[in-house]
Amino acid sequence: MSAHASDAVTEPLPSRRRSGLGAYAYATLATALAFVLAFVADRYLSVANLALIFLTAVLAVAVRTRMRVAVYTAVLCFLGYNFFFTPPRYTFTIDSADDVLTVGLFLVVALVCSRLATQLADKVASLRAAQVRASALLELGQRLTADRDEAALHAVTVEIAARALQTTTAVLVREGEPSAWRVAASAPHTPTLNPYDLAAADFCDRLAAPAGRGTQRAGRAHAWMIPLHADARRHGVLALFDAESRDLPDSDQRHLAEAFARTITQALERTRLAEALEKARVEGETERLRNALLSSVSHDLRSPLVSMIGAAGTLSSYETQLPPEERRQLLDAIVEEGERLDRYIQNLLDMTRLGHGELTLRRDWIDAAEIAAAAIERLRRLHPQQRIDAQLPREPVLLYVHPALVEQALFNILENAAHVSPPEAPIHVHVAADEDELRIDVTDHGPGIPEAERERIFDTFYSVARGDRGPRGTGLGLSICRGLIGAHGGRVEALPTAHGGCLLRMTLPRPEPPEVDA
Repeated sequence: MSAHASDAVTEPLPSRRRSGLGAYAYATLATALAFVLAFVADRYLSVANLALIFLTAVLAVAVRTRMRVAVYTAVLCFLGYNFFFTPPRYTFTIDSADDVLTVGLFLVVALVCSRLATQLADKVASLRAAQVRASALLELGQRLTADRDEAALHAVTVEIAARALQTTTAVLVREGEPSAWRVAASAPHTPTLNPYDLAAADFCDRLAAPAGRGTQRAGRAHAWMIPLHADARRHGVLALFDAESRDLPDSDQRHLAEAFARTITQALERTRLAEALEKARVEGETERLRNALLSSVSHDLRSPLVSMIGAAGTLSSYETQLPPEERRQLLDAIVEEGERLDRYIQNLLDMTRLGHGELTLRRDWIDAAEIAAAAIERLRRLHPQQRIDAQLPREPVLLYVHPALVEQALFNILENAAHVSPPEAPIHVHVAADEDELRIDVTDHGPGIPEAERERIFDTFYSVARGDRGPRGTGLGLSICRGLIGAHGGRVEALPTAHGGCLLRMTLPRPEPPEVDA
């Protein structure tokens, strides 16, 4: 799972104000407390002022409960205020017209204040719920954008939904059989699916409509479920579990859950489309490589084989008639073409190991100059007429690498340069190092590589017809070079030069050499 795209943490939806037995108990307790305070203040305040104490109790109840509970509190306070504090006391009879007006106004004010307080509390709760919904959807959208894996998308969704909805949330997906469902992700707990839950999931997925608790479809299920559908594609269901209730979730929870379902469905669709595009790209790349490989094999294997067969046939047919010098030339041609064929097959094997991740590094400490000298010597044997100007460091520069593979990578670069450089134009090899890296620069005097193709030359089987690899390039050497050096944590890049040609730079990291015991 990816890191959070936002530092914001989704808060739970504000709980809806109470209206059950607990709310009436709270109202009764608040009224009783008001009576206690009124009895204490009775000796200090007038009867009219005592009404403010009861009005405070009504307001306290109104902002925390529903309107009917506030009306219950107002009526209870009105009756108690009339019975205990207006003369004659301990009776509901009122003798004075002023007291009738006082008590009547108290009841009217209490009811009006209850209405205003509950409306204000409803408005605040609605705004708070909207804020929480927006925050939760923002976090979900940011987190889903950062993830590409379907399992990660499921996990992120249930994590945020469970925190915002304050209930166990799960994503259920089909598993083989039509009625077989499994919990793909859940939070904060993993629910156990009973037969009613499975039936609800079937109804929800098949009818593309909510099902489960509180509905007419598998209403005895523990979960309320909504579909995760996009057009004709089905991605499962989102389930809100509550083992203690068979009622619908409240409207705030339903609206937020439906928004979560739309968001996760869009993310799953985006992931599906991305996978389809990637599959198409890989198939196209595979087809391109297959065609390139067939073309390369038909040419680069056939050419040396034709030369070898022709030279061997000539020797077989005319051995006694050929002078020794011509026989030697034919034998040298067979050896040369055989070595060329061997190098090509070795490149194919190296490319196959790189592509399958089977390349094993057998690292050892070695002087960089030793690797460069070995690669240069191999090139001189292959191209004895080619001039090479090498600048190697005088002091040892130790590398912790697989020596044979790094030598092969450097040889591929040198051979690439030799294909395009005239024999009289030297190939420059410069080895330099600092505290962290070793750089090996190979500069040729060929036609160079166009800027737009300096990165593409490292693609498998890609050749620049007029560039450094020339018409004989197989498109493997530099690709293998980058793969071998990349396996060591290094890099290979093509750079322009001031006087034509091309500079290929190979960079390798220099770890701290081990201490040698005296």
